[in-house]
Amino acid sequence: MEMKKILVLIVYFSITVSAFSQNINKNRYGGGMLFLQPGYTDSANRHQNIHGLSFGLGGILRFYFYDWLTAGIYGGTQKTKYSSGNSESSYINLGYGGPFIGLSRKSGKFRYTISAFAGRGTIRNLHIENQDNNMLIEAYFYKNPAMVFSPIISLDYALSQILNLTFQTTLISARSDDINKLFNPAIQIGVLFSR
Repeated sequence: MEMKKILVLIVYFSITVSAFSQNINKNRYGGGMLFLQPGYTDSANRHQNIHGLSFGLGGILRFYFYDWLTAGIYGGTQKTKYSSGNSESSYINLGYGGPFIGLSRKSGKFRYTISAFAGRGTIRNLHIENQDNNMLIEAYFYKNPAMVFSPIISLDYALSQILNLTFQTTLISARSDDINKLFNPAIQIGVLFSR
C-alpha cells in the first residue's frame, strides 16, 4: 500500500511540474508499449542454476521536465523457459513495475535518455523435476515478491510529432526469498506516443 501512495505522489508531482516547466513546442510526456523484449536470464533456484533466453512485454510513461529531466512509471514481464530434470517445460517469470527518474535530452529527431528504475515485482518459478507427457510427477512452484532495480538507457527516434520509435537497454536485477538473484539484460523495442 505504501508503494501505491508513493507512486501516486510521483505521478501527481510529475504532472504538476510538467505543466509549469514546458513551453508549447516541446514534448511533455511520452508513453507506449515495449512490444519486443528479447533478453537473457541468469538466475538460480533451490534445485539448479537457470540460464536462457527470455522474452517479454512492457510499457513506459515518461514525463519530461525542463530540458533535461525525466521521471515516470515503467513495468513489464520477462519469461524464460529452461530444461530441468526430465522436463523441457520449466519456466521462471518476473513481473515488475514502479517509478524511475533520469536525464533526457532531445536533439532533432532523436531523444537520449538515461534513468534508474526501482520497484516491486513478483517472481514465479515452475520447476519440473519429472514429467510424463502432460502429467507432472515431481514439480515445485515458487511465487515470491521481489525488489527490482535496473538502469535504463533509451534512444527514441521521432517518426512524426506524435509517434516515436524507442530502443532501450536494461539490466534488470531482482531478489526474493526463494530466488537469491535474477539478472536479465534485455533490449526493448517499442512505440511511444508523445505530446
